[in-house]
Amino acid sequence: MFRLSLIRLFLIVSLLSIGLIGCGGSEEAVSEDELVTDTGVTEETLQEQAPVEEQNAAVEQPAQEQPAQQQPVQQEGPTKEQLQSDLDALKSENVQLKDENSALQQSNKVLTNKVSDLEAANAALSALPKKSEPVRVEKRSAMPGSSSVEEVRAYEGAVSLARKKNYRDAMSEMQTLLNTGIKDDYADNCHYWLGECSYQLKEYSQAIQHFQHVQGYKFSEKKDDAQLMIAQSYERLGDKLKAQAEYQKLVEMYPTSEYVKRAKSKLK
Repeated sequence: MFRLSLIRLFLIVSLLSIGLIGCGGSEEAVSEDELVTDTGVTEETLQEQAPVEEQNAAVEQPAQEQPAQQQPVQQEGPTKEQLQSDLDALKSENVQLKDENSALQQSNKVLTNKVSDLEAANAALSALPKKSEPVRVEKRSAMPGSSSVEEVRAYEGAVSLARKKNYRDAMSEMQTLLNTGIKDDYADNCHYWLGECSYQLKEYSQAIQHFQHVQGYKFSEKKDDAQLMIAQSYERLGDKLKAQAEYQKLVEMYPTSEYVKRAKSKLK
Protein backbone atom coordinates (compact mmCIF):
# COMPACT_ATOMS: atom_id res chain seq x y z
CA MET A 1 0.00 0.00 0.00
CA PHE A 2 2.75 2.35 0.90
CA ARG A 3 4.61 1.57 -2.29
CA LEU A 4 1.52 2.24 -4.43
CA SER A 5 1.01 5.54 -2.66
CA LEU A 6 4.57 6.58 -3.44
CA ILE A 7 4.14 5.68 -7.14
CA ARG A 8 0.92 7.68 -7.39
CA LEU A 9 2.54 10.63 -5.74
CA PHE A 10 5.48 10.44 -8.15
CA LEU A 11 3.19 10.37 -11.15
CA ILE A 12 1.18 13.36 -9.94
CA VAL A 13 4.31 15.42 -9.32
CA SER A 14 5.64 14.50 -12.80
CA LEU A 15 2.42 15.48 -14.48
CA LEU A 16 2.28 18.79 -12.69
CA SER A 17 5.84 19.69 -13.63
CA ILE A 18 5.22 18.77 -17.31
CA GLY A 19 2.07 20.89 -17.35
CA LEU A 20 3.81 23.92 -15.88
CA ILE A 21 6.66 23.76 -18.42
CA GLY A 22 4.28 23.40 -21.40
CA CYS A 23 2.00 26.28 -20.44
CA GLY A 24 4.79 28.78 -19.85
CA GLY A 25 6.47 28.72 -23.30
CA SER A 26 3.85 27.53 -25.66
CA GLU A 27 3.20 30.79 -27.47
CA GLU A 28 6.87 31.71 -27.81
CA ALA A 29 8.33 28.33 -28.70
CA VAL A 30 5.77 27.21 -31.30
CA SER A 31 4.30 29.31 -34.12
CA GLU A 32 0.77 29.05 -35.40
CA ASP A 33 1.90 27.15 -38.51
CA GLU A 34 3.96 24.62 -36.51
CA LEU A 35 1.48 23.47 -33.87
CA VAL A 36 2.31 20.01 -32.64
CA THR A 37 -0.41 17.45 -32.64
CA ASP A 38 -0.99 14.85 -29.98
CA THR A 39 1.23 12.46 -31.93
CA GLY A 40 4.18 14.86 -31.98
CA VAL A 41 3.93 15.72 -35.74
CA THR A 42 3.26 19.19 -37.04
CA GLU A 43 0.11 19.94 -38.99
CA GLU A 44 2.17 21.28 -41.89
CA THR A 45 3.96 17.96 -42.17
CA LEU A 46 0.63 16.13 -42.15
CA GLN A 47 -0.68 18.41 -44.91
CA GLU A 48 2.39 17.77 -47.05
CA GLN A 49 2.24 14.02 -46.53
CA ALA A 50 -1.51 13.73 -47.17
CA PRO A 51 -1.38 14.06 -50.95
CA VAL A 52 1.46 11.54 -51.11
CA GLU A 53 -0.48 9.07 -48.99
CA GLU A 54 -3.58 9.64 -51.14
CA GLN A 55 -1.53 8.95 -54.28
CA ASN A 56 -0.12 5.78 -52.75
CA ALA A 57 -3.61 4.72 -51.79
CA ALA A 58 -4.80 5.30 -55.34
CA VAL A 59 -1.94 3.20 -56.72
CA GLU A 60 -2.48 0.43 -54.18
CA GLN A 61 -6.23 0.40 -54.81
CA PRO A 62 -7.20 -2.77 -56.76
CA ALA A 63 -8.08 -2.35 -60.40
CA GLN A 64 -11.60 -3.49 -59.87
CA GLU A 65 -12.20 -0.67 -57.34
CA GLN A 66 -11.20 2.07 -59.84
CA PRO A 67 -14.14 3.67 -61.58
CA ALA A 68 -14.73 2.13 -64.98
CA GLN A 69 -13.78 4.34 -67.92
CA GLN A 70 -16.62 5.28 -70.16
CA GLN A 71 -16.57 3.12 -73.29
CA PRO A 72 -16.96 4.88 -76.65
CA VAL A 73 -20.35 4.41 -78.16
CA GLN A 74 -20.13 2.09 -81.17
CA GLN A 75 -21.87 3.22 -84.32
CA GLU A 76 -24.57 0.86 -85.45
CA GLY A 77 -24.49 -0.52 -89.07
CA PRO A 78 -21.66 -0.54 -91.68
CA THR A 79 -19.58 2.54 -92.29
CA LYS A 80 -19.41 4.45 -95.57
CA GLU A 81 -16.01 2.95 -96.29
CA GLN A 82 -17.35 -0.59 -95.78
CA LEU A 83 -20.29 0.07 -98.10
CA GLN A 84 -17.97 1.44 -100.80
CA SER A 85 -15.69 -1.59 -100.45
CA ASP A 86 -18.66 -3.96 -100.83
CA LEU A 87 -19.86 -2.03 -103.88
CA ASP A 88 -16.43 -2.24 -105.53
CA ALA A 89 -16.32 -5.99 -104.86
CA LEU A 90 -19.75 -6.47 -106.47
CA LYS A 91 -18.71 -4.46 -109.53
CA SER A 92 -15.57 -6.58 -109.94
CA GLU A 93 -17.58 -9.77 -109.60
CA ASN A 94 -20.09 -8.51 -112.17
CA VAL A 95 -17.31 -7.82 -114.70
CA GLN A 96 -15.87 -11.29 -114.12
CA LEU A 97 -19.26 -12.91 -114.67
CA LYS A 98 -19.73 -10.97 -117.91
CA ASP A 99 -16.35 -12.18 -119.17
CA GLU A 100 -17.19 -15.78 -118.30
CA ASN A 101 -20.57 -15.47 -120.01
CA SER A 102 -18.91 -14.10 -123.16
CA ALA A 103 -16.42 -16.99 -123.18
CA LEU A 104 -19.24 -19.51 -122.80
CA GLN A 105 -21.16 -17.94 -125.66
CA GLN A 106 -18.08 -18.14 -127.87
CA SER A 107 -17.52 -21.79 -126.95
CA ASN A 108 -21.17 -22.52 -127.64
CA LYS A 109 -20.87 -20.91 -131.08
CA VAL A 110 -17.80 -23.03 -131.89
CA LEU A 111 -19.56 -26.20 -130.76
CA THR A 112 -22.64 -25.30 -132.80
CA ASN A 113 -20.49 -24.89 -135.90
CA LYS A 114 -18.80 -28.23 -135.27
CA VAL A 115 -22.18 -29.92 -134.87
CA SER A 116 -23.32 -28.38 -138.15
CA ASP A 117 -20.17 -29.62 -139.89
CA LEU A 118 -20.64 -33.11 -138.47
CA GLU A 119 -24.27 -33.17 -139.55
CA ALA A 120 -23.30 -32.09 -143.06
CA ALA A 121 -20.57 -34.74 -143.19
CA ASN A 122 -23.00 -37.37 -141.94
CA ALA A 123 -25.53 -36.37 -144.60
CA ALA A 124 -22.84 -36.67 -147.26
CA LEU A 125 -21.82 -40.10 -145.99
CA SER A 126 -25.42 -41.21 -145.96
CA ALA A 127 -25.70 -40.28 -149.62
CA LEU A 128 -22.75 -42.53 -150.47
CA PRO A 129 -23.17 -46.26 -151.05
CA LYS A 130 -23.07 -48.18 -147.82
CA LYS A 131 -20.19 -50.26 -149.06
CA SER A 132 -17.67 -49.39 -151.69
CA GLU A 133 -18.07 -51.97 -154.42
CA PRO A 134 -16.15 -52.24 -157.68
CA VAL A 135 -17.88 -50.40 -160.48
CA ARG A 136 -19.11 -52.74 -163.14
CA VAL A 137 -18.20 -51.20 -166.45
CA GLU A 138 -20.08 -52.60 -169.37
CA LYS A 139 -17.62 -53.49 -172.08
CA ARG A 140 -19.49 -52.17 -175.06
CA SER A 141 -17.70 -51.48 -178.29
CA ALA A 142 -17.74 -47.80 -179.07
CA MET A 143 -19.62 -46.99 -182.17
CA PRO A 144 -17.50 -45.59 -184.99
CA GLY A 145 -18.03 -42.11 -186.22
CA SER A 146 -18.45 -38.83 -184.48
CA SER A 147 -20.61 -38.13 -181.46
CA SER A 148 -23.68 -35.99 -181.86
CA VAL A 149 -23.94 -32.43 -180.64
CA GLU A 150 -26.19 -33.56 -177.80
CA GLU A 151 -23.65 -36.24 -176.75
CA VAL A 152 -20.81 -33.73 -176.81
CA ARG A 153 -22.80 -31.28 -174.69
CA ALA A 154 -23.66 -34.03 -172.21
CA TYR A 155 -19.98 -35.00 -172.02
CA GLU A 156 -18.87 -31.41 -171.44
CA GLY A 157 -21.51 -31.04 -168.72
CA ALA A 158 -20.19 -34.13 -166.96
CA VAL A 159 -16.61 -32.80 -167.15
CA SER A 160 -17.82 -29.50 -165.66
CA LEU A 161 -19.34 -31.42 -162.72
CA ALA A 162 -16.04 -33.23 -162.13
CA ARG A 163 -14.09 -29.98 -162.13
CA LYS A 164 -16.54 -28.60 -159.56
CA LYS A 165 -15.74 -31.67 -157.43
CA ASN A 166 -19.22 -33.14 -157.86
CA TYR A 167 -17.54 -36.46 -158.53
CA ARG A 168 -20.51 -38.74 -157.97
CA ASP A 169 -22.78 -36.80 -160.31
CA ALA A 170 -20.03 -36.59 -162.92
CA MET A 171 -19.47 -40.35 -162.77
CA SER A 172 -23.19 -40.97 -163.19
CA GLU A 173 -23.31 -38.77 -166.31
CA MET A 174 -20.21 -40.37 -167.84
CA GLN A 175 -21.50 -43.88 -167.25
CA THR A 176 -24.84 -42.96 -168.85
CA LEU A 177 -23.02 -41.74 -171.96
CA LEU A 178 -21.11 -45.02 -172.20
CA ASN A 179 -24.25 -47.08 -171.66
CA THR A 180 -26.16 -45.20 -174.38
CA GLY A 181 -23.41 -45.83 -176.94
CA ILE A 182 -21.44 -42.62 -177.21
CA LYS A 183 -19.12 -42.66 -180.24
CA ASP A 184 -15.48 -43.71 -179.94
CA ASP A 185 -14.19 -40.15 -180.29
CA TYR A 186 -15.47 -39.45 -176.73
CA ALA A 187 -15.81 -42.90 -175.19
CA ASP A 188 -12.11 -43.03 -174.17
CA ASN A 189 -12.47 -39.63 -172.50
CA CYS A 190 -15.51 -40.87 -170.56
CA HIS A 191 -13.45 -43.74 -169.14
CA TYR A 192 -10.61 -41.37 -168.30
CA TRP A 193 -12.90 -39.06 -166.32
CA LEU A 194 -14.51 -42.00 -164.56
CA GLY A 195 -11.00 -43.00 -163.47
CA GLU A 196 -10.17 -39.42 -162.46
CA CYS A 197 -13.30 -39.11 -160.30
CA SER A 198 -12.64 -42.49 -158.65
CA TYR A 199 -9.07 -41.40 -157.91
CA GLN A 200 -10.29 -38.20 -156.25
CA LEU A 201 -12.71 -40.27 -154.15
CA LYS A 202 -9.72 -42.46 -153.13
CA GLU A 203 -11.22 -45.48 -154.87
CA TYR A 204 -7.89 -46.32 -156.45
CA SER A 205 -8.63 -49.88 -157.61
CA GLN A 206 -11.71 -48.72 -159.54
CA ALA A 207 -9.69 -45.83 -160.97
CA ILE A 208 -7.09 -48.27 -162.34
CA GLN A 209 -9.82 -50.24 -164.13
CA HIS A 210 -11.10 -47.14 -165.93
CA PHE A 211 -7.61 -45.96 -166.88
CA GLN A 212 -6.82 -49.39 -168.32
CA HIS A 213 -9.93 -49.11 -170.51
CA VAL A 214 -8.43 -45.96 -171.99
CA GLN A 215 -5.32 -47.94 -172.93
CA GLY A 216 -7.55 -50.41 -174.80
CA TYR A 217 -8.60 -47.87 -177.41
CA LYS A 218 -6.64 -47.84 -180.67
CA PHE A 219 -6.56 -44.10 -180.85
CA SER A 220 -6.79 -41.88 -177.76
CA GLU A 221 -5.14 -38.66 -176.77
CA LYS A 222 -5.57 -39.65 -173.12
CA LYS A 223 -3.30 -42.71 -173.14
CA ASP A 224 -0.22 -41.11 -171.53
CA ASP A 225 -2.47 -39.33 -169.01
CA ALA A 226 -4.13 -42.64 -168.12
CA GLN A 227 -0.73 -44.38 -167.82
CA LEU A 228 0.49 -41.74 -165.36
CA MET A 229 -2.68 -42.09 -163.29
CA ILE A 230 -2.30 -45.88 -163.18
CA ALA A 231 1.20 -45.51 -161.70
CA GLN A 232 0.00 -42.92 -159.17
CA SER A 233 -2.96 -45.09 -158.16
CA TYR A 234 -0.66 -48.03 -157.37
CA GLU A 235 1.56 -45.63 -155.44
CA ARG A 236 -1.43 -44.50 -153.36
CA LEU A 237 -2.33 -48.13 -152.72
CA GLY A 238 1.14 -48.63 -151.24
CA ASP A 239 2.34 -50.98 -154.00
CA LYS A 240 5.66 -49.31 -154.78
CA LEU A 241 6.99 -52.07 -157.03
CA LYS A 242 3.90 -52.02 -159.21
CA ALA A 243 3.96 -48.23 -159.29
CA GLN A 244 7.59 -48.16 -160.48
CA ALA A 245 6.78 -50.71 -163.17
CA GLU A 246 3.98 -48.48 -164.48
CA TYR A 247 6.23 -45.41 -164.38
CA GLN A 248 8.82 -47.33 -166.39
CA LYS A 249 6.14 -48.32 -168.90
CA LEU A 250 5.22 -44.64 -169.31
CA VAL A 251 8.84 -43.75 -170.12
CA GLU A 252 9.19 -46.56 -172.64
CA MET A 253 5.77 -46.37 -174.34
CA TYR A 254 5.38 -42.58 -174.46
CA PRO A 255 8.89 -41.10 -174.64
CA THR A 256 7.61 -37.77 -175.98
CA SER A 257 4.99 -37.33 -173.24
CA GLU A 258 5.16 -34.33 -170.99
CA TYR A 259 4.94 -36.76 -168.02
CA VAL A 260 8.22 -38.59 -168.79
CA LYS A 261 10.28 -36.26 -166.61
CA ARG A 262 7.95 -36.83 -163.65
CA ALA A 263 8.06 -40.60 -164.20
CA LYS A 264 11.86 -40.63 -164.28
CA SER A 265 12.00 -38.72 -160.98
CA LYS A 266 9.94 -41.52 -159.41
CA LEU A 267 12.35 -44.17 -160.72
CA LYS A 268 15.41 -42.70 -158.96
